[in-house]
Amino acid sequence: MNGILVLELTVGIIVSFTLLGIFIWAAKSGQFDDSKKQMDGLLFDSPEDLQKAYEKEQKIKKMKEQKSKED
Repeated sequence: MNGILVLELTVGIIVSFTLLGIFIWAAKSGQFDDSKKQMDGLLFDSPEDLQKAYEKEQKIKKMKEQKSKED
């Protein structure tokens, strides 16, 4: 029973460090950088889409304020 626990811990630690290494490599090599998507979002959003997003943001803000007043 003790040998199985040691084996599980060893495999778990190896897998964890492997995944951590892959994540660090991806972050350093720019795998999560997507500035093109951000710029395209600015270029191709219509004024109506931006207005809807603004209204939604204001609605959420208003609801949070009401909730904080109730508490």
